[in-house]
Amino acid sequence: MNRLWPTRLPERPVKAALVSGEYPQLSDRLNRLGIQAVPTCKDLRLPDPIAWHPDTQTCVLGGRVIVLQGSPLTKLLKEWELTWEETLQEPGDSYPRDALCNVLVWDRFALGNPRTADAAIISAAEDMGLSWIPVKQGYPACSVALVNESAAITADQGIAAQLERYSMTVLHISPGYIRLPGYDTGFIGGCCGKLAADKLAFAGCLDRHPDGQRIRDFLKTHGVSAVELFDGELVDVGGILPLC
Repeated sequence: MNRLWPTRLPERPVKAALVSGEYPQLSDRLNRLGIQAVPTCKDLRLPDPIAWHPDTQTCVLGGRVIVLQGSPLTKLLKEWELTWEETLQEPGDSYPRDALCNVLVWDRFALGNPRTADAAIISAAEDMGLSWIPVKQGYPACSVALVNESAAITADQGIAAQLERYSMTVLHISPGYIRLPGYDTGFIGGCCGKLAADKLAFAGCLDRHPDGQRIRDFLKTHGVSAVELFDGELVDVGGILPLC
């Protein structure tokens, strides 16, 4: 039996979380909060700025975990007694081969670009009866911060419009203002992750974002508080993936 059940929207306080191994301060802060940080290894096949990112290396669909073919992440998953499946394609160092796992799954939905998502993920979503929400953005998992089953935050207008068509309440924020060394900007989903039903953790400080107060107010409206893991600008770390 698996010890853990990964999910984007945990109902109970998280005991462990998959995080980028590139940022030791992220693991240190989570450990201080009583959450065991499980750091990723670098996947040398991916572009260097996102080679450590959880949302680039894996996709969680309910109880199913899909990782990149030949991923170094499989060693960690085995240690945590998690089972996994692999993508049908091998990743590459440029788009779209770096976006194979970048699909956001929650509740009964899967948000993804069918042209870039790996066929194994599309097939798994279909087998599980998930409603696929198609978008043009190739990196939807890092473009959206899930607040709960019916609320989200994004700077992507196309994604916002699609989510609203599925009765989601969406806070549309300004693009940019999230650091991702090597690229012009990072994304809101890539700098955060749920630590409990009522807590959303951020890698950085919301006050450094022009929509920081709007984000706080939106979270409060939905009964969620922000947990800022360290000072300074928000950093896209590939998301914080709860292991419950």
